[in-house]
Amino acid sequence: MRSIHQRGPVRAQASLTPMIDVVFLLVVFFVAVSQLVDRDRIDMDLPSPSPSAAHQPEDGARAVVNVLPGPEGTSIGYQVDGLVFAADATGQAALVNHLQDRLEQSPDLFVNVRADRGTAWGWVAPVLGAARGAAAMAGQPMARVRLIVEPGAMQQ
Repeated sequence: MRSIHQRGPVRAQASLTPMIDVVFLLVVFFVAVSQLVDRDRIDMDLPSPSPSAAHQPEDGARAVVNVLPGPEGTSIGYQVDGLVFAADATGQAALVNHLQDRLEQSPDLFVNVRADRGTAWGWVAPVLGAARGAAAMAGQPMARVRLIVEPGAMQQ
C-alpha cells in the first residue's frame, strides 16, 4: 500500500546538532589531555651535552623529578608527580618515600631528573641519592636514573 503525502515527496534532511555536539566534546577532551601531558614540564634552561652520548629514552614507566631552580644556582625544592618537596632533609626524606612507593608499584620505573643549566650540582645530587635510597628500600639492587638534557641538542 502506497501512502501519498499531501505536501509532496519526502526529502531526507541531516541534522547538524549531533555532529556539533561530538566535535565540541572532542575539543574539550583534547584540551584536558594536553594539560595532563604538560603537568611534569617546568620551563628550565636545560644543559646540552657537548660530546653527545645521549639518545632518545625508550617508553616505559617514569617519574620526572624537576629540580626547581632558585636564585644564584640554588634550588627551592623538587617536584615529582605534581607534588613539591622542600630542598631540606625533611623534603628529601619525603621524596625518598614517594619514589619508593612508585618503585613498588612499577619495578621497571625510570627516574628522569631535570635541572636548570644554572643549578649547582649539589642540588641535583640529593635526587640521585633519593633514587638510590628508594630503590634499596623497595628491594631493588639499583635505581634507573636518567639525566634529561635539552631535546634539540641530542644526536642520534
